[in-house]
Amino acid sequence: MGVTVATRTAGLSVAMIEARDLGGTCPNRGCTPKKVLVAAAHALDEIARADTRAIKIEPPRLDWRALIEREKDIIRDIPSRLSGLMAKRGVDVIWGEAAFVASNAVRVGARELEARNIVIATGSKPRPLSIPGSEFLTTSDDVLNDPVLPRAVVFIGGGVVAFELGHVYARAGVQVTVLEALPQLLGGFDEDAVAQIRAESERLAIGIHTKAWIKKIEAADGRLRVSFAKDGVECSVDADRAVNCAGRVANVEGLDLGAGVIVHREGRIEIDEHLRSRSNPDVYVCGDAMWNSPQLSPVATYEGGIVGRNIVDGPRHRPDYGSLALKHSGRGKRRNDRSQGEGTGSAHQGPRQRHARLVLSQDLCRGGRMVEDNCR
Repeated sequence: MGVTVATRTAGLSVAMIEARDLGGTCPNRGCTPKKVLVAAAHALDEIARADTRAIKIEPPRLDWRALIEREKDIIRDIPSRLSGLMAKRGVDVIWGEAAFVASNAVRVGARELEARNIVIATGSKPRPLSIPGSEFLTTSDDVLNDPVLPRAVVFIGGGVVAFELGHVYARAGVQVTVLEALPQLLGGFDEDAVAQIRAESERLAIGIHTKAWIKKIEAADGRLRVSFAKDGVECSVDADRAVNCAGRVANVEGLDLGAGVIVHREGRIEIDEHLRSRSNPDVYVCGDAMWNSPQLSPVATYEGGIVGRNIVDGPRHRPDYGSLALKHSGRGKRRNDRSQGEGTGSAHQGPRQRHARLVLSQDLCRGGRMVEDNCR
């Protein structure tokens, strides 16, 4: 939506094609509804620590169904409000799924649209996992929609979403396990901060396994059994839900990029420093559809503004990510610095890093205890 500000101000005709909800993942199925659950978890944590302030209180009980209903009430009007905003700006909203039919044309249903410029801002989707039993996997969308609180949950992937939702579940009394294939959790974050988060997670009885390779997921006695290998040992954990938190990928699979003369590598569109397709400079990319910029909604809005200005002014504006908190390499130089190319071509072709700013409570860690899972 950030693209529409500059373009409509300049008097350009703008159409927005949307297949689901205006606003995309963050306000409807991501950041905003998740914050409702996290706020409840924070409240439970404050209550649990009331005795440190000489306050005696009975253990609370979380009404999970009511919490999900509250979350839905908060976000329910977001798409309609955004629809009103687009109408006020004079943006024509077209419902459906688009696919390229030429370098400057897309088809939506039976309708074909041509434009001087086309912007790919299709967001991201959960990374598909090719493991036996992947049909049993759910996603964060399902967590935010499920009114039934499970007894036990396994998160496949040890990233931000797994730990945010894992802490919510744990404080609601759910048995939580996190399985991460890499040696370190929360890749891209400072190791000392990750160590504190891990310690607090284990204090909440969250089971954590790194270097855990998922072998299969299967139904077992009315539940799910997730089998994995760790340090050469075959292990398993039973749960009611198995959640795919192994990252997200650009949602461009159905766009027929080839028909739009848009060069990509497995969905990773090659772009220049002005956020244009290298092979078709009439096409711009922004937000999570850009495979190598931070998957954060404020960044997507910022990139949309850059794209809008470039459409109006010509390719003069470049994004500056210097204010983002990045992990530093051992040589004290930011990794994935946007001013430095890596190998041939643009720096935008370098490896993607996660970016975030961590705020840790002083009493985050108060002594942890390890959780032992049965391995066979």
